[in-house]
Amino acid sequence: MEKRGQFYLVSAIILTAIVISVIVVSNYSKKNEYLDLNSLRDELKIESAAVLDYGLNSELTQAGMNQKLTDFSQRYIDTESRDKNLYFVFGNQGNVTLKGYQNAAHAVSLDSTAITSSSGEFAGSIDPLGNSATLGVDENSYIFTLKGGENFFFVISREIEGEDYVVKG
Repeated sequence: MEKRGQFYLVSAIILTAIVISVIVVSNYSKKNEYLDLNSLRDELKIESAAVLDYGLNSELTQAGMNQKLTDFSQRYIDTESRDKNLYFVFGNQGNVTLKGYQNAAHAVSLDSTAITSSSGEFAGSIDPLGNSATLGVDENSYIFTLKGGENFFFVISREIEGEDYVVKG
């Protein structure tokens, strides 16, 4: 009689272990890495506004503001470029600068002026013809409306499992 009770006890423990393992495996989820693009976009919007405010409040010259925004862009390139393509467009209606980094070779242009077609860091500038600047990356175009004063725009892309995820601001 005692062995019969032990058998039921061991069977109950084994059955409980199987049920718990199935529940644990079915509740396992993988973190999606591409969600960090949205938080990076929000961070860039806040930080770039603070840099623009600092430059305006400090009454920086056009060259000083351009250098401040170049340094700001470079810090993000240094920290975020490991798996992303970063394109920063800044300046005013008289001169627009493009600073960026790309993991793979893409044809990059600013208002149809070729900037680079190779991977790595790059920079270039143009004198825009109108009140907008168009960033071209391969066959994709991103149009930015230039307002009076200083402007700062960005496009960040990342390829995950063969699909491109893009955020801009």
